Amino acid sequence: MPTQKQNSTTVTTSQLTKIEYHTNDLILNKYRIVKQLGTGGMSSIVYQAEDTTIKNDEFMANKEKIVAIKVVNRDPTWTDADWTKIHDECVTSQRATNKKNIVNTYEVSKINNGNTIIIVMEFIDGISLHEHLEKIGNFSIKEAVYYFRHILEAIKELHSFNEKIIHRDLKPENIMLTKDLMNIKIIDFGISSVVVELELTNDKKAITSEESLFGTFPYISPDLLKMRGKSATERQQIISEQFDFFSLGVIFYEMLMGEKPFKIADEHDQNVIKLPLTYDMMCISDINPTIPVAIENIIFRCLASKDSDLKFRYHSVNEIMDDLNNYSTTPEKSTFNKLLKPKNERTLQLTNTFNVQAQKLKEKFYEKPWFYWLLFSIAIVIVVVIIVLVSDHIINFP
Repeated sequence: MPTQKQNSTTVTTSQLTKIEYHTNDLILNKYRIVKQLGTGGMSSIVYQAEDTTIKNDEFMANKEKIVAIKVVNRDPTWTDADWTKIHDECVTSQRATNKKNIVNTYEVSKINNGNTIIIVMEFIDGISLHEHLEKIGNFSIKEAVYYFRHILEAIKELHSFNEKIIHRDLKPENIMLTKDLMNIKIIDFGISSVVVELELTNDKKAITSEESLFGTFPYISPDLLKMRGKSATERQQIISEQFDFFSLGVIFYEMLMGEKPFKIADEHDQNVIKLPLTYDMMCISDINPTIPVAIENIIFRCLASKDSDLKFRYHSVNEIMDDLNNYSTTPEKSTFNKLLKPKNERTLQLTNTFNVQAQKLKEKFYEKPWFYWLLFSIAIVIVVVIIVLVSDHIINFP
């Protein structure tokens, strides 16, 4: 049976308990735990389990016997509104079923006096994009474009619903690669926002409450900061596809460069969200000249956050896909070989600037070119001296 750990913090009138499961425990009277897979967003625990109601022969008929189960325990700092939002968003993810690049959600239930959410999902036999990047450092241009295209297709599916789903927690950890590394699945809809397009006014409003700061800081759009101090109605108007576009830009940059475009000593410091409002993404060609300007412009448009750069922003996933397709089909076009924002107009973080002189100062003396020239010169002098001495010895030999 699952263990229940008492939490000393109280929420409303009841004391919270934290639910954890172990191998062979039964969840919702039908899912048997196989093993723990790891942790997810919102301090959740993810397990691999099997559906005991499905027989093996039915499993062979393409029914999902093996599933992934996320267990989300309510945090004592979350308000009732926060908790309701999280549950509603998990239910929202059930609408995105049978989509090629989005994980299927089969069931969402509440247990433990309503303080624990159980999410039963499709099991992806593979690794996360984050794990893959950790192994190889960064991708080639061809690989990065390939995965980015698949990620765009998934986000397009989410944004194409009549009530748009803005994921809002896109990051390499939430992008699963299949075992053959050929396909991707977007997971973890814990903080997604549902956006309704109002046909008459073309305004947007988020159905869910957006007061709390959820997400993974380096991937969060600075637009979120505009919501602070605003009324509920004003906050709802701020949520847009840009929240996902910004995350996409960070992910694309990270796939190519092996690091994030905006740096801070502690990534858990939410001040990293403010950096794109002050600093620009550095020119990628300063680090890797092989990366085409067209690719850099796509990333720049995704990340555009300064008031002066808002005009460059994308308005739909289709626009991003169009630019990517134009690059893929006609990379030689001059219109794709000019930076939208020239280097001399960018304000760069010192930690982000590739300073050749500073790099030279960091090099050890024996790694500098002059050291090798010195060794070469000394070697020549020694050889000449030896030749002279030997020649003199031969001439004066009796």
